[in-house]
Amino acid sequence: MLCPLCKTEMRISGSRTKAEGDNSPDTATKVYIEQDLTCTNAQCANHGKIVEQRRASRANSPRFK
Repeated sequence: MLCPLCKTEMRISGSRTKAEGDNSPDTATKVYIEQDLTCTNAQCANHGKIVEQRRASRANSPRFK
């Protein structure tokens, strides 16, 4: 992903695991990894700020099919 301001490659600055549908045994539980992306350009206004949050599902990964 590129920073929308300076078009420099962003990096993952943090991640966490999120679950949906975990409150009821009648619904399927979906587990996601949420990642925070920040700009790496020190001269950019977005440097050090969370520019985007991406959600990835392990179920959609070809490695886990």
